[in-house]
Amino acid sequence: MITALLLACSPLAAQLPIDATLDTAFQPASNLGSGSGSRATSAFDDFNRANSTSMGADWTEQTGDIEVLSNQGHGVTSLSMMTHNGVNDSYDTSTMSAKFDTQGGLVYVAMVAGYSNISTNVFVKVQDNNSSGDYDRVFFYFGNNGGSWSGNTGYYFDLATPTVSGTMTLSFTGGGDVAQLDIANDASGATETFTCGGLAANAGGLGTGFGVGTYGGCYFDDFTVNGGGGLTLSTTGAAGGSMTFDVSGATPAGPVAYCYAFGTGSHPAFNPLTGNTIVTGLASTRFTVAYIGGADAAGNSSHTTNVPGAAAGLVHVQCVDAVTDGLTNVVAL
Repeated sequence: MITALLLACSPLAAQLPIDATLDTAFQPASNLGSGSGSRATSAFDDFNRANSTSMGADWTEQTGDIEVLSNQGHGVTSLSMMTHNGVNDSYDTSTMSAKFDTQGGLVYVAMVAGYSNISTNVFVKVQDNNSSGDYDRVFFYFGNNGGSWSGNTGYYFDLATPTVSGTMTLSFTGGGDVAQLDIANDASGATETFTCGGLAANAGGLGTGFGVGTYGGCYFDDFTVNGGGGLTLSTTGAAGGSMTFDVSGATPAGPVAYCYAFGTGSHPAFNPLTGNTIVTGLASTRFTVAYIGGADAAGNSSHTTNVPGAAAGLVHVQCVDAVTDGLTNVVAL
């Protein structure tokens, strides 16, 4: 059980807790899914799709509930966490970012790195700690809102200028010992930098997953790991006729592999160009590399083919940037 962390009471009035989200006990969920294993180095999601209570095949909601709303990610229940299925990499050499916004109240958006399970991950958040409508405080935690790691060099900091929105970027230095959060502040136009050391001594058991944590009705957008840069797949046409599969954001002049399977999942696939095994968002059932094409100078690739009508509702497609191991979103036919 996590107990409340409270500032000493003023002689005149009670002060706000250091972290208002820890003012009540939190029982973590029992999901222990590992984030270790095969490797894909980048990911991106701009959430530009229809409103849905499901985040889609690229994501696993480890605890709580997060939805797509108004082309953004939106927290539904507090203490929620989700991880991206398409990227696995070492936290200490990785960088991740997301935009954050709020509808007011007690909210946070957290970057999750080194995910092994909900209790073992690096969890760095920006929070509206006093429910004023502006994000005002940064916290460096270990586990899903789990509190500061031992030996930290300062685990919470106040923004010089609170802001309703901005962009948060999490990176690591010192061989993974120091976590750094940069906040590009929409209110001030400046970038504020916060660091917390002592992580390496607590890094045992960390995995290779990445994701997002939420509290309250926060909004977030443009989730990126290691410069995923918006590798996306879109389609025109429908099963039962000609379909065109368009990829954007690929490595210019690089090869792009078009893959399909009967369902979604976590199928590993070896990329001979990089020597890495990547974990796709596709099922292993009839997993097939259907076509390999080259991207143009702008990073766009296109493939047109006839698709049987029987594929509708059964087949899912995902593409791989063979130069970077980057994965597109998964598209259902």
